[in-house]
Amino acid sequence: MMSQSFSSLNLHFDPLLPFWGILVLAGLCIIVLLFSLVNKSYKGLIWRFFAFSILLLWLSGPMIFKNHQQILPETILIMMDQSDSMSIGNRTKIANEALQQLQNKVPKNVRTKIVTVHNAYQQGTQLFQSIQKATDEIPASQLGGVVLITDGQVNDVPKEFPKFLTLPNQKTVPIYALLPASKEQTDRSLKILHAPAYTIVGKEATIQVQVNDTGSPQSGDATLTIMQEDKQPITMQVPVGKPQNITIPVTHTGKNLVGLSASPLKGEISEINNHQTLYIHGIRDKLRVLLVSSAPNQGERAWRSLLKSDPSVDLVHFTILRSAEQNENIPDSELALIPFPVNELFMQKINQFDLIILDSFENRYTLPSYYIASIANYVKNGGGLLLISGPEFAQQFSLQNSPLRSILPATVLSPTDVIEQKFKPELTNLGQKHPVTKGLNKDNSIWGSWYRYLKADHTEGEVLMQTPGQSPLLILNHVDKGRVALLLSDQIWLWSKGSNENGPQAELLRRLSHWLMKEPELEEEQLSAFIKDQKLTVEWHTLTNNINNQDFTVTSPSGVVQPLQFKTIENGEATATIPAKEDGIWKITNGSLTAYAAPQTSDPVEMTDIAVTGQKLDPLLQQYGRMYWLGDTPNHLKVPDIHVVKHDKVNGNSSVMDFPEHVTYTTTKQSIHHILSPWLALIIGLGSIFMAWYRESFS
Repeated sequence: MMSQSFSSLNLHFDPLLPFWGILVLAGLCIIVLLFSLVNKSYKGLIWRFFAFSILLLWLSGPMIFKNHQQILPETILIMMDQSDSMSIGNRTKIANEALQQLQNKVPKNVRTKIVTVHNAYQQGTQLFQSIQKATDEIPASQLGGVVLITDGQVNDVPKEFPKFLTLPNQKTVPIYALLPASKEQTDRSLKILHAPAYTIVGKEATIQVQVNDTGSPQSGDATLTIMQEDKQPITMQVPVGKPQNITIPVTHTGKNLVGLSASPLKGEISEINNHQTLYIHGIRDKLRVLLVSSAPNQGERAWRSLLKSDPSVDLVHFTILRSAEQNENIPDSELALIPFPVNELFMQKINQFDLIILDSFENRYTLPSYYIASIANYVKNGGGLLLISGPEFAQQFSLQNSPLRSILPATVLSPTDVIEQKFKPELTNLGQKHPVTKGLNKDNSIWGSWYRYLKADHTEGEVLMQTPGQSPLLILNHVDKGRVALLLSDQIWLWSKGSNENGPQAELLRRLSHWLMKEPELEEEQLSAFIKDQKLTVEWHTLTNNINNQDFTVTSPSGVVQPLQFKTIENGEATATIPAKEDGIWKITNGSLTAYAAPQTSDPVEMTDIAVTGQKLDPLLQQYGRMYWLGDTPNHLKVPDIHVVKHDKVNGNSSVMDFPEHVTYTTTKQSIHHILSPWLALIIGLGSIFMAWYRESFS
């Protein structure tokens, strides 16, 4: 937009002599003129006066400064709200059309600065924060006002007029809001006021919700429907406008998906915010671990440090310092602080443990066979057992020669199968995929060396680690309802020495113990799903090599069933994506694996309240601006005109947006013109002196 330009003239002096010098010279000139008057030399007096004047004027250095100035245009800041709630209905089209008409109504010497505002992450629409950033780029003397094109769902409306919209003369900048509707809209929203992130499995989580109605009186009740994965929906009546506590049973570890839905309100603008989904993570109560070492060794320190550092683990640790056959006539009071509670641990309370670890355990008359059989039954009924084996595993009193043999994933024939040599453990191909060991060598790091392992004659289950000669080191196996892990070396503690021979000891032992305790994130077969941008993405971690023969189906919230085809990515990861436009809980299953997903709002603050409203902006605009309702259709909008007026002429015309006039100048160019050049002064001065001489000599 063209700006008005004009010029101004200013007289300046640049004297060739100091001011006192010019005064002295002027005094001498006056003396000469007075002398002429005394001598009655009137004929050359005027020319002599003219010559002296030209001399003094030239010595004063008169010049004209010419300033070329330009009137700077006034700026109107237009904030275009393009948050997620503006995508509902025709709001975006109405806003764009209103902007186009506004630009056509802008007067001359006024420019507009358009700023697009999106909702901030998890904070809703931060409109005034964006205004502050935009005004930092506009000089205060040029800011005429602010126009907000928004649905009114602004989450940072200040309680007092912001200082960044106050001009240096303490005048306030007017704010006008254009709303893409004809009046306040009716809407019902469901808010989750409080929900726990974690709840112990088997207990109930308390969720606080509230149903609000906008644009209509908040009275009566609404029907709240609670959906929890594969359970039957539960309905209940809740009061509108009041917080309500509901309880949700947490049935399994990991994510428990809960869907909440409020009944629609007659005439509401959209039902998109009538639904809410949330995940409640189910966690176990304290995990109880029994660690038994038949003799003190370097490895038990690593196990004890790992388990004691986990606040969710209750550790019971016993070390058997000597076998029952060792009779050295030592008083019982000096043998131990407490007696070894064999019957209590392995018979009465064995099922209270989530994991039993037998570290280099040699049953040299320590436990009768029926206690060992109790451990085997404990595993078959769903318990977890980890055995760390050293040379004792190949001896006469090995656990493989006990009732525990029926659940062991490997056996060692003789003491000659105890191999004493330096080697570096490595992952098998299966170990590259299995959650227990996957990614342990992602940096291609070289693991430290071990110096002893047991050579197994046969194995059952999954071999995840091996020697360079492909002798099994770490074996995992499912036994009925329980799990067993066998480490055929007692050298893993070497990875924690702190030298260059390190390895992922802590992470491996943590994953191993949690797999034995059936933590969901370490299952061999995992199915997970999420919905984003109306697309359902299903991720399947599997150890199988053939993913095409698995009959997975997807059930939409409305009950429509469709098949699902996966494509392999790498290392046992497969994924599938289908459109998902329905609100509610989606179910993905193949009979043995099941996952649930529901649409998750990227910014719940933004999408909770979606009705076009002026209630949030009204307190501010009543004092410093005005609100305009544009209408419901883009083709018939009521866009106000723009007038730029003087401060004292702002009126209350409701069909016009008045912006106070700001006149600001800037100098674009400056030129200098000397009034009397030296040559002209010399010619005129000499001519005047000649005329004075001539008049006095020849007249």
